[in-house]
Amino acid sequence: MEDTYCPIPWNFQAVRSNGDMRVCCQANISKTQGLLRKENGDGYNAAEGDLISPRNSSLIKEIRAGMLKGRWHSSCERCHREEKAGLSSRRKYEREQWSLSQHQAAEKTHSDGTINPKDFPVAYYDLRFGNLCNLKCRMCGPTDSSAWYEDWFELNGTLEFKDTSGPVQITKGPGGYSSKAYDWHYSDEFWNSFEQQLPQIQHIYMAGGEPLLIKRHYEFLTKCVERQYSANMILEYNTNCTKIPDQALELWKHFKEVRIGASIDGYGEVAEYQRYPSRWNEVYANLQKLNAQDGPLHLWLAYTVTAYNVWHMPDFMKWKLKESGLHRFNGSERKPIITYHMAHNPPHLNVRVLPKEFKDQVVGRFENFVAWVKQEGFPANYVQQAESIGKSIKDYMLADDSHVQRWPQFKQYTLGLDKIRGQNISDLIPELSPFL
Repeated sequence: MEDTYCPIPWNFQAVRSNGDMRVCCQANISKTQGLLRKENGDGYNAAEGDLISPRNSSLIKEIRAGMLKGRWHSSCERCHREEKAGLSSRRKYEREQWSLSQHQAAEKTHSDGTINPKDFPVAYYDLRFGNLCNLKCRMCGPTDSSAWYEDWFELNGTLEFKDTSGPVQITKGPGGYSSKAYDWHYSDEFWNSFEQQLPQIQHIYMAGGEPLLIKRHYEFLTKCVERQYSANMILEYNTNCTKIPDQALELWKHFKEVRIGASIDGYGEVAEYQRYPSRWNEVYANLQKLNAQDGPLHLWLAYTVTAYNVWHMPDFMKWKLKESGLHRFNGSERKPIITYHMAHNPPHLNVRVLPKEFKDQVVGRFENFVAWVKQEGFPANYVQQAESIGKSIKDYMLADDSHVQRWPQFKQYTLGLDKIRGQNISDLIPELSPFL
């Protein structure tokens, strides 16, 4: 029987940026996959404050029952696809982090996947706090960033886009572009219900948008400290590191551990191109600020691999190892260089979209990077990770040629945004110009 078990359907709770409650926030190959629904077909939304009923919705029961029989569910396709390509998946990571074994899960799970929530209290919350953000990264869109609204209109000529809940309208007014579709995190019902779970919470993952812009979450952290739960709690953030408030640094000192995945996809103009309109000198200053902090910080560089930055990825890793001075980032022996993940959406920015000839050049750059790590005399674990990264990127990038049909969409999207933002992909990657 194939090993498909993952602890997420038993002791996790996930909320997407629009408040939709899902099996797992990785279940986004299709935006409707992983959505937990009521019997009438409506999706559960965190703004309603009901954090219990979704745990036995029909989809999550179906996934539990299938996992215990060694079956992959379609909502888990992202992890399945990554594991088949030899990449490290979210499923594998969570199995390493949590002690809930398949045997323990099966012991108190009914044959149809039903559980008693009291047997499996939610220890981990994965919260995407709306789409409030100060950047409009190229692999994102209006579902991920409120800053994207204007560019979305200029690029597509419409004030409407689709999300899991259906069409979303952008309003254009005197103050600019706006939408209330992602304001669930202002809900008192959610925060009151969430605070009731404090005794059982061990780990909270927070993303956005940009989570460090969410003022209400600082009130929650303050309550964790005041009620003396913080010492047993792990906080984890995915942040663009454009803002590191002093208030955050002070509160974090009281928690068991604070894990920060810094969304850094290159340095200099590469970072500014992919995560527009960030300013590299400001981001780098904040990385240095975190690097110098005392306290329970565990830091890593979370590199999102896209068709825009895979060419520069070896250069970035060289910079990290020799020039950055960020010794606390990726300080573990297991991942001593960077932490990376593939951008699956939008599909026309996935690395598989690149022309075959260009992919071959990219592979050569990773091979040269491995040789450089050996030549520089880095320890064996660095060499092993360099080899692992190079092999994984190569195997994934070359495993499927079907994305190449999206190359015209890549060009239209890229050149359209370049015109709006005053950028030029050919300045960033001259080697890609012949294919444009």
